[in-house]
Amino acid sequence: MNLNDLDYRVAFYVVEDSGPEAGMAEWNELYSCFAGLYEPTQKDVQLGNLELSKKSVTLNIRNARPQFIPSVRHVFEIENGIYKGLFFNVKNVAPAKTSGYIKVVGEEQ
Repeated sequence: MNLNDLDYRVAFYVVEDSGPEAGMAEWNELYSCFAGLYEPTQKDVQLGNLELSKKSVTLNIRNARPQFIPSVRHVFEIENGIYKGLFFNVKNVAPAKTSGYIKVVGEEQ
């Protein structure tokens, strides 16, 4: 993987309930970066237990540890391309094949 493959802007959020009423959740941006994006492989679908009726994507991002470590509690938004404005729940996080990168599998909310 090289820098030319990181052509999608992605923002990661944590969603925290801020009150007793539904819809009162507060979205706090944790981290923003460029990512490589591709359709999930069969292995990604199985590991993330993804529903086939929803849109799913796999991201490759640089490992920003200790500044940011994605988890299944996070949500991410793709800020450009065909998935612009869509929010995805993180379903699986694993080391990528390329050293220094992390693979994040997400499913549309």
